[in-house]
Amino acid sequence: MTGNEKKDSNSEINTPLALSYKEDLTNFNFQAHYTILRGSDFVVHASPVDGFVNVLLVEGTGTSTYFVDQTSYLIRCCENILHPIRKGQLFEWKNLCEENVAILLFVPLVVLEEFYVKMLTQEERFEHGFLTKSDQRINLMARQILEHSVQQGHLERLRIQSLITEILIHQIEGFYAENAKHEIIVNKNHYDKILQAKKIIDTDLSRNYTIHELAKAVGTNEQYLKKYFKQYFGKTVMSYITEAKMEHAKNLIMTGEYRVSDVARMTGYKHSTHFSSAFKRFFGFIPNSLRYTFMVAQEGVQFFAEMEQYISM
Repeated sequence: MTGNEKKDSNSEINTPLALSYKEDLTNFNFQAHYTILRGSDFVVHASPVDGFVNVLLVEGTGTSTYFVDQTSYLIRCCENILHPIRKGQLFEWKNLCEENVAILLFVPLVVLEEFYVKMLTQEERFEHGFLTKSDQRINLMARQILEHSVQQGHLERLRIQSLITEILIHQIEGFYAENAKHEIIVNKNHYDKILQAKKIIDTDLSRNYTIHELAKAVGTNEQYLKKYFKQYFGKTVMSYITEAKMEHAKNLIMTGEYRVSDVARMTGYKHSTHFSSAFKRFFGFIPNSLRYTFMVAQEGVQFFAEMEQYISM
């Protein structure tokens, strides 16, 4: 074999290897900014990115208020909000409960670009941000972020970045799942209306509200109220009203201070017979039997107390 032949042979062997080095590499560039909000912090941040501010209220029992360019919004425990924000826009946080702990993320647009494009086609649905509820998976990852945030080191920061990525993916997957079913995405303002309707019911159980009256009172339509009340509370509006009235009635009877006719009036029934029928349908027994059982039990307690006092004399 000549020298030239050897060179040709080597060239044939090396060519595929040389081509393999020309394959494109995918560049992964994800630079989010985050902080932990605790206690009664009052915090102001200018957004470092064009994109989204993502707030996850992880712990606590109360509500907190945040502002985007001086427009206020409420967030409750176990809620997450994904809100469009421009670079330089002010985000303000006012914690209303000492026990509240939240994770604040600023996410660049490039990370959620596909979601942003879909959002632009449905602007009225996202005017007040995209609200998601925390499920078990998000809760677990959020708590892991809190644990890693108190530790130092590059490995901990890498774990936090991985968890943040997973949380963002999970929230957007929830959006796609809802959208695939052609459901209206519930935004922050609308969710508040559903809670307001529930509060109206709970405040005065002697009233008999119609769905039309409730929808009008909170500024929405009947179909929306019926659909999303069931989605958030697992029962229809009328089922919830009946359950709330019956549980309230049972508690009133168990005090021993009210007659059945009084309890009927206090739960919105004009006739005690109608109340008794509704009570039996719900619990399986009439209210008088509950009242009688309670009175007998009270007399028994009183009897044994007197006997104990007599024996100890």
